[in-house]
Formats: sequence, C-alpha cells, structure tokens
Amino acid sequence: MENYITEEMIRNLDIDLGGKDIAQVLEELNETLEERIGEQIIDALDDTQLQTLVELQESGKDDEIGTWLEATVPDFEEIVQNETAILLGDFTETSDMDKTAN
Repeated sequence: MENYITEEMIRNLDIDLGGKDIAQVLEELNETLEERIGEQIIDALDDTQLQTLVELQESGKDDEIGTWLEATVPDFEEIVQNETAILLGDFTETSDMDKTAN
C-alpha cells in the first residue's frame, strides 16, 4: 500500500488526534484513500483494462501496478489529488466536530 497521506500532512492540519496514535490514523486514512481511489479507477476502466489490473494485483507487483495505472488512467494523479483533498477535508471536519462535542 502506498502512503499518499503522510505524517507531515496530518501535522500541518494542526488537528488534535484525541490521543490516537498517528501511525494508526495514517494507516486508516491511507486504507480509506486507497479504497476511494480504487473505486474511481474501476469506473474509468473498460473490461479488458479491468482484467489486466486484476492480473497485476494478483501478481503482487505494486511497482508495475503503479506504472500501469499512470499509463492507462490519464487522470490518475488528478484522482489521487482530489480524493486526498476530499478525505483530508472530511477528516478535518470530523475532528473539528469531535472537539466541539467535548
């Protein structure tokens, strides 16, 4: 799994993690982000491309998957950036609501 969201990004948001371990928060955020990116990518692929992606995933070669996605999905980087921004916005909003609730 690639870590699109980093510890530095979380610290720059200046959010109180409420005692949560930052490593756990990062793992959860990156897992959620990967799921969201995956959903966007699947929607962009035709059946043949989807089959190729499945075969690459089964081979376990993450580097090849990344290279293939960048070559096959023209707006891959935009998808990653958009989904990252949305997820971090949601995370910030949720964290702010948790603060006001306490």
